[in-house]
Order: sequence, then C-alpha cells, then structure tokens
Amino acid sequence: MTEYEIACLGKARYSTRRYAKASASRIRRNGGPAFRTYHCDYADHWHLGHRPGEATYLRDTPHGPVHVQELTQ
Repeated sequence: MTEYEIACLGKARYSTRRYAKASASRIRRNGGPAFRTYHCDYADHWHLGHRPGEATYLRDTPHGPVHVQELTQ
C-alpha cells in the first residue's frame, strides 16, 4: 500500500477548511466522534481525521477494507 493510499484514498474530500470544519461539527452534533481537519499532502483539499492516539478503523479502498492502525509517538 502506498503512502497516498493510506493518507488520501477512501477519505471524504472537502474543497475548503471551512466545509471540512462544518462537516466535523455536524458529525459531532449527531453523536459521532470529534474529528480534526487537516490539509492533504497529496492534493489541494481537506480531510477529517481522528485526533492523535484516539481510534483505528477499517478504511474502504478499491481492493476492500484495510485495517489502519494509527502510529503513536
């Protein structure tokens, strides 16, 4: 799996930080986790992500779900 696939593929993309923050707030209001927004290193868009050290999930990829374990430092 490439760095691009891990970092970007399968994630929702937002054109601005403002749209990403609005989506994160909506998810939180509906009982979901608290997400942070960050700018993608591979393309000019924004993603939502878990706060460092919080959760690991299956990420859907074209090749099926892949377990992604967050690395803690």
